[in-house]
Amino acid sequence: MSLSLKSLLKRGPSHRDRLESIDRKIVVSGTRGKSTLTKWIYETFHSRGYDVTGKITGNKPVTIHSGDVKPIERDGRVTLYENVEEVKKHKPSDVLVMENQAITPYTTRLVNQEFGDADIVVLSNIREDHLSTLGKNLADITQSFAQSIPSGTHVVNAERDPHIRSFLESELDRIGSSISHVTVPRSEGHIPGIESVYALNHVLTAAGEDPVPQDKLDAYREKMAVTWTELPDGLVYNAAEVNDVQSTELIRRSLTRDTETPIQPFLYLRGDRRGRTVSFLRYLSDRYEEDAFDTVHVAGDDVNVFKRKADFPVEVHTEKDAGTVLDQLLEDELPVYIMGNTVSQFMRDLDDEIERRCISE
Repeated sequence: MSLSLKSLLKRGPSHRDRLESIDRKIVVSGTRGKSTLTKWIYETFHSRGYDVTGKITGNKPVTIHSGDVKPIERDGRVTLYENVEEVKKHKPSDVLVMENQAITPYTTRLVNQEFGDADIVVLSNIREDHLSTLGKNLADITQSFAQSIPSGTHVVNAERDPHIRSFLESELDRIGSSISHVTVPRSEGHIPGIESVYALNHVLTAAGEDPVPQDKLDAYREKMAVTWTELPDGLVYNAAEVNDVQSTELIRRSLTRDTETPIQPFLYLRGDRRGRTVSFLRYLSDRYEEDAFDTVHVAGDDVNVFKRKADFPVEVHTEKDAGTVLDQLLEDELPVYIMGNTVSQFMRDLDDEIERRCISE
């Protein structure tokens, strides 16, 4: 038994007792879209009068209970034990819906099994991210997620890749867990993240609840549509928050599906996400061969190493002022597509600068 699990078990009897007193426990796992789906599941149960707590651990971690949103205070570190503290603070009696914040196979399973004691695990999707911790490629990452599911748990799978679905079915059948797959209408398949909308009713069915009315699904679907942000000097879209290449490409295709105009890519690099950097190097090489762009603009860490390894033109930005960089990106009058990594002060400043310049309808 690992030290982490031993530590949890020492603290754990009261936490396990609290979990056992909650009627339904749902853990939202996967790569992208977890925060949004967690919020929607919370909203649905709350609107139906249940005593429900939702824990969201995205860029702005919060816990929601009885309609009140409480920021999760951190001392700079992210620990799984905050799940224990948040359940203890809010003590839901009916439903707990928790976003799985873990990034290793072991800790992902630990959240599903020990911290959340999940009756239902939702896989929002499975994408190529956290390559240094979850696996070296998509197949390894899929296996990591499959192995994180406790025996007897029902899985709602929103990943649409047929090979991944087949693998999950085989693995979950072997351990005695059930699975249902989310179906997306063909006419909406191009919308990035649309699977989360249709996952919602699968979760409710698994929980023995009536489905969400069609008008509510329509409202959620409208929120998933992606459009360029219009600035006085051009168009921009900030896709850095998705930070995996599959999601980045889905959004790019959706934005450019009605035009052949190339984009102006801006990639922000983090030195502690080298696996992600390699993925974007491969991804951009493929897009360059398709004439999707002429030059990639980069900033952040290890930019000169990236430039040396790239087989496409790269322009490095060393300026610290986000507004200056945005002006430079817009000079060629091409739509600016921002990608890569979002957690840095520069990227927060860039997002604020875009919002400040945005032309409201």
